[in-house]
Amino acid sequence: MATTAQAKRDDRRDAILDAARECFLAEGYAATSMSGIAVRLGGSKGTLYNYFKSKEELFDAFVRRACGHLAVNLFSQPEDGRDLRTRLVAMADAFITHLLSADALALYRLVVGEGARFPELGRAFYAAGPQVVQARLQALFADLMAEGRLREADPVVAAAHFKDMAVSGLHHMRLWGVIGDPTREEIAAQAKAAADTFLRAYAPPAFPRGGDGPRVATP
Repeated sequence: MATTAQAKRDDRRDAILDAARECFLAEGYAATSMSGIAVRLGGSKGTLYNYFKSKEELFDAFVRRACGHLAVNLFSQPEDGRDLRTRLVAMADAFITHLLSADALALYRLVVGEGARFPELGRAFYAAGPQVVQARLQALFADLMAEGRLREADPVVAAAHFKDMAVSGLHHMRLWGVIGDPTREEIAAQAKAAADTFLRAYAPPAFPRGGDGPRVATP
């Protein structure tokens, strides 16, 4: 159990990350300074350096916290009483919903927009987000292949296929400002289409069209 002092320190760290988030997403990485974050926080710059040694370290912590929320939502889907398709639909839905959130879109634009000048942004983002999700999906699909619930294939490729099918269409259209925020129904339809297409490609040989294996249905 955390001590009172540790709890206070954790709360203060979260407050710093909240202030940093507001600065990074509103002003961009280059324009954000430790002094500016301190002003928004209502504390001193010295306080920030007690927790983070540099702006780079603070940005890394901010990105890791933001991406950690996705990992929790994506891989906390219960298995009991649910078939594989239902689980994959729920995972795709959580993934799409996260990527279409205002914060996720702003972070993605920040990393792409300033990544050429500050390549450390892309490395921090990749290590905290896409790399973690890819690794977890690879492990999940490798297990499902070993159990015979998916056909034998390269789990690295399967993970990339699932991720790309989930974000195809809606994410880029929203990212580029071509469309507004998708409706709950549009996100659900995208998630179902991604799961169904993935299962048609990776269903075990004995059940190429669903059958008694993983249920494959149209949205």
